[in-house]
This record gives sequence, C-alpha cells and structure tokens, in this order.
Amino acid sequence: MKITERMVRFGLCTMIALSFYLSYLIWWSPATKDTTLVNEVETDARTELNVKDASEVFLPLRLTRIDQETIDETNTESLVKKFQTDIANAQFETAHIKKYDSAEDFATQTQLDEGVELAYAAAMPMSSYLDTFHITLPMSEEMEQETEFLRIQIDFKKEKIRFLNRNKLTVLEAKVLSGMNEFKHTIKNNAAEWVAVFRDPGYSSYQYYTVEPVKLKMYSYISSTRPYTVFRDSFFTNPKNVRSNDGTANLNFYDGTESMTIQQEQQQIDFRSVVRTDHQFDIYTTSYNYIRGLGTNYGSLRLFDQSKNIIDYRIFVEGFPVFSDRAEGKITVRFSENGQVNQKNIEIKANLNTIQVPIPSEREITLPSSYEVVQNLYLHGAEYEKLNMIVIGYGWKNIQDTGVIDLEPNWYIQYENTWYSYEQLLAYLEESEETNGF
Repeated sequence: MKITERMVRFGLCTMIALSFYLSYLIWWSPATKDTTLVNEVETDARTELNVKDASEVFLPLRLTRIDQETIDETNTESLVKKFQTDIANAQFETAHIKKYDSAEDFATQTQLDEGVELAYAAAMPMSSYLDTFHITLPMSEEMEQETEFLRIQIDFKKEKIRFLNRNKLTVLEAKVLSGMNEFKHTIKNNAAEWVAVFRDPGYSSYQYYTVEPVKLKMYSYISSTRPYTVFRDSFFTNPKNVRSNDGTANLNFYDGTESMTIQQEQQQIDFRSVVRTDHQFDIYTTSYNYIRGLGTNYGSLRLFDQSKNIIDYRIFVEGFPVFSDRAEGKITVRFSENGQVNQKNIEIKANLNTIQVPIPSEREITLPSSYEVVQNLYLHGAEYEKLNMIVIGYGWKNIQDTGVIDLEPNWYIQYENTWYSYEQLLAYLEESEETNGF
C-alpha cells in the first residue's frame, strides 16, 4: 500500500513540475521572438493535400446549343464537363488559322446554324487549354503558343471544331475525324436546365439574349471563416518553414521572398512573392499552381476573368459565379515586373470568408430578360463597343449577426473590362451622364 501511495505522490509531483515547465515556455519565452509555425499544435493541411484539378478550375462559363433559330443556354457544370471530355476523346485533322479583316466578316463566317458553343469570359491560351483537358489537336508549335480564344464551336453540319477570338478576329479551325456522334448524343441526352435565348445582330452578333424573364432560386448558406493555414499551405513553397510575427494588429508570415499578411478585422489576405519566368510565361498555369492546394476548402473555385496581368477566380454556385462588394469568394492574382531578368512579382488577394453549409430554401427571384436589361442600359447611355458580356451571377449578402449569407441572383455586366451588377452599372451611367452634362 505504501509503495502504491509513493508512486501516486511521485506521479503527482512529476505532473506539477511538468505543468510549471510548460507554463514557463508559454508565458516567459520572449514575446518579440519569431516562432516557427511548424511547432504550433494544428493539423497540417499538407499531410493530405486536397488538390483541385485544373480541368475543374478552367471550365468554360456556359454552353449553348443551336438548332437553326432554336437556341438554348445552360450553366450546368456536369454537362460542360461532359462536353470537355468528349472533345478530349475526339480526333481532329491538323488545325489552321484564319484572320478576318472586319468584325462583320468575322460575325458572318462564325454564325453557327447547328451545333454547340462553349464560352469563356477571358481569352484562354490554346496551349493551356490543350494541356488542361488533355486534348490532342495537331497544329504547329508556334500556332499553339500564340493562339488565344474566347469561344469554342462544334459545328454539327460541317463537322468542324473552331476556336474564336472576337477581339483579334481570328478563328482556329480543324475537321473532326471522330467523335461527332458522341457530341450529338451528349447534347440530346442530358439533365441540364436550359434557358431559351436568341440572337439580335442589331445589338451583338456574339451575345445571346433571354427574351423572357428568368426565374432562379435564392440560396442561403452558413458562412465560414477558413483558417489561415489553408492559404499558407497552398501559397507558400515550403509551408513548414514559414515563420510568423504578430507584433502588429495584423498577422504576418514569411519565408525568404514569400510573405503573407492577414488583416484580421477585414478578413483580407495579401500574399506576395517572386516567380521565375525562364520559359514562356503563362498567367493561367502560374496562378493555378498557387491556388490548386486550396482544393475544396474554398468552395467550387473556378476561373472567371483575366485581363492583362490580372486573373480572377471566383466561387461558383450551381454553375453561376458569386459576386461580393468585399471580395468574399474571390481570389485575385496580379503579376508585375520587378526589374530582374526572368522574374515577376506576384500578389494574391483573397478573403478568409467562404460559404460552407447550405440552408434549405424555396425562395425564388424573377430577373428581367437580358434583352430588356441591355436595352435599358443603352437608353441610359451605355456604348455598344464597351459592353463585353452579360451573365447571371449570385450576389453575396451578409445577414447581420446571424453568420448566414443570402445569395441572390442578378445580372452582371462586363463594361469597359469591369464587372458591375445591373444596378451598379445603371448608377455609373447616370453619374457619368450628369458629370458630362455638367
């Protein structure tokens, strides 16, 4: 019995001593000394890296099926993915490229009577597209490296595939040797949700418009603040070597030329580094290599837009992009010159907040037709050549003090290479008219 009591006392003394020692480490180690994050008690996301495949990130925005004057559009991701798989499985003759002298000739020669179109909001490099979707399309190396496109056509009548760039008035075209039957089967046998659209060359020969109001569901989600480790492990080259310094109101992380600042009050992330550009620089591939490690931790993240040295990725819900005034659900990657040969600066801006758990809802909102929207914009002074694209998106609305967000459908318009909601663009046009009138 005495031996047992002594063992118990010894054990208690040992635990007390250990407690004092750990307290010393926590409270008396210098506050100004940097700490290595690898020593923190946390789950390292890299132990089971959840990588998002490039074929999911770089999907086209939407798909259009055309049968003479009967035209329908869908944002159903499963169908867009299936069509991309069909293209990858098809075989083609050697491609050739043609440049047209005028927008009128380009529109006439690319009007599709029967087939399918897949559209991007940003010009996609051919080399990135072929690599991403594992497509074999014979062409010269120079053509592959220099070609960019905004739209893909599968012409059922002429049995051809085309890659269109309306900005440069170019069309890359190839004969489909095999796979045409699968294209037609896919477009006839699917469970996609379609919306009837039509062409009006008086406004645009490149944009399709809905003529009837569009009824769409509202969605509600419980919002979630993602831990900074999710972004640290995706952005930094060696996340286990990253050190921190929390001597300011912000959280700061660094390792060599890489640094990340988190503004805790605004929930904003700013990552900066330097990338090597020894080979031909590709903004798509380079930016993807940074965000791929986010996996599904940041929702259904997809390419949305790209202009010059900036590329934007957004969360998508049911195939539609999400917009927010505070950049929730959006990751922007910017590249700039730094004066060194074969190097560029990279800056990534993101928000810690994302959508997590859906809340069942039967609410619906009816949007006016896109044709009515465009007509109204022109009446308020919008210029035809500045209106690039109109899409349905979901606006992020925080419900105060609830941790819940509503996603409300709306029309979003790319005007002068900037995205506005319908109401924002109307306000901008009215303000511009007042300024010019004054």
